[in-house]
Amino acid sequence: MINKSFSKGDMLDIIRQFNLDIPNCNNMDKLKLSLTLWSHINNLDKIIPDTEIYNLNSKDELLKFLSSQNPDKILSVKDRTKLMEYCKEVIIYCNNDFNIDCCSFQTVEEIHIQTADIAIHGDIPSVRRAIKLLNKDTKLKDKIKPVISNKMRKQMNLKKSKKSKIYYGLKIKNEEFILSFD
Repeated sequence: MINKSFSKGDMLDIIRQFNLDIPNCNNMDKLKLSLTLWSHINNLDKIIPDTEIYNLNSKDELLKFLSSQNPDKILSVKDRTKLMEYCKEVIIYCNNDFNIDCCSFQTVEEIHIQTADIAIHGDIPSVRRAIKLLNKDTKLKDKIKPVISNKMRKQMNLKKSKKSKIYYGLKIKNEEFILSFD
């Protein structure tokens, strides 16, 4: 049985990623979709391996993945709220020119240690933003790198590619550029 931590959208992503032929899957509710998906996978001989997002190569690996807790939904609502509050405090610290007096932290080391601990939740945009701003701090010895899943990395690249638009031959790109006057 598919774990209840998988949302309908997660299951639809899996159907698309593994090219599973389930008709009218978008019109089903979550319960019916999970039952249909589970039985469909069980009736298959093998699946098309996915090395891009889920890194699953066999039918048994996919069934095990679906029956366990969704790795994207690790945080509870309480933990996520606490994480968001922490990210807000880090952003306030960064936006006030890295002044420790403007935030609730006691020391700069406290900020860096706790931010390194939350870097595993790099799929959350606020965590990535807080880390990006904090890495600009000159007091930071080692740069912190957020851990981003393959699925989120693919979504971010897709979003970047959509930023460039062409209107009647005029190409518009949303990129950073430097303008200097001599």
